[in-house]
Amino acid sequence: MNDLSQMTTEDARSAFATATVAVLPIGATEQHGHHLAVRTDTEIAYRFASAITAGLGDSAVLCPTIPYGLSEHHVDFAGTLTLRPQTLRAILLDLAESIRQQGVNRIIVVNGHGGNIDAIRLAAREARRDLGVEIAHVMWAPLAQDEIRAVVEPGELHNHACQIETSLALHLDPSLLRAEPIDDVQHPQSHPLVTPPGGPIDLPQGFETFTVSGALGHPSRASAELGEHLTDTVLRRALDFAQWFAARP
Repeated sequence: MNDLSQMTTEDARSAFATATVAVLPIGATEQHGHHLAVRTDTEIAYRFASAITAGLGDSAVLCPTIPYGLSEHHVDFAGTLTLRPQTLRAILLDLAESIRQQGVNRIIVVNGHGGNIDAIRLAAREARRDLGVEIAHVMWAPLAQDEIRAVVEPGELHNHACQIETSLALHLDPSLLRAEPIDDVQHPQSHPLVTPPGGPIDLPQGFETFTVSGALGHPSRASAELGEHLTDTVLRRALDFAQWFAARP
């Protein structure tokens, strides 16, 4: 696997000479309830990005992971460090320009944190318009949404330190689990139309609105087997896209 962080400058010259895509993982440093480490989003993004890069072979270079994201909705919980939206957007655009200077104008951003989505989408549009760089945004939750819906109960809050994300952690890196997961005491103080994930009305709210512990749903139901199944689904779909994206004229 072409991992830029492990290369010398001469290694990098050779790798970028054959690559058509740079793979850029981005996560977050934020609370994940009582049972998961604050690096969970970053580690999950790195694991998926590494697998995608390996699957692409010499046509891809793995860039070092960005360990911070947009986590302002978690700041009431200890351990959360966040960027401002304009900061993350600027980081992504600066990196896109640097990657283009290495001779590659296609980037797959592998995202581990839902709070990053809006900034990535805006940066991708600016990069295409102003830099001639294409940025494709890949995230595990949308790619496996049909499989996730088959597991969670109707109306169940999920996609953060829940049964789903805890299962991914158990499969991808069990060291992320720091305590036995228990279900949170939910106390939603919000209208159903703005309840995450993906409420049809957008209203910025802190995570303390939805959870006492910082976790959602039923993390006690997590399993490494479920994590493996979801991982296989995500990687199969992501690689199918990535191979097409890398091979285009």
